[in-house]
Amino acid sequence: MSKADIEGFLQQMREQHAEEIESILLPEGTREYILEQIERGDADTLMFMLKLGYLMGLQTGYAAGQAGEPSMPDSTPGPIQA
Repeated sequence: MSKADIEGFLQQMREQHAEEIESILLPEGTREYILEQIERGDADTLMFMLKLGYLMGLQTGYAAGQAGEPSMPDSTPGPIQA
């Protein structure tokens, strides 16, 4: 997969799920934490966060499928708890 493929995928997801993504409230200080990791060059922590989010999404989708529910709820999601 090329860098262009990743960028295209992310852009498509932004367009398709912009409303749901914007409604997610992350813990206060998350943006600052991310920026600190970028400044430190801590790619390992950022990769871990991406993988964790992906894993959690897979688990949520699987659980919803087992319950016979759609994987994307129609209601606005609540804040993420740290």
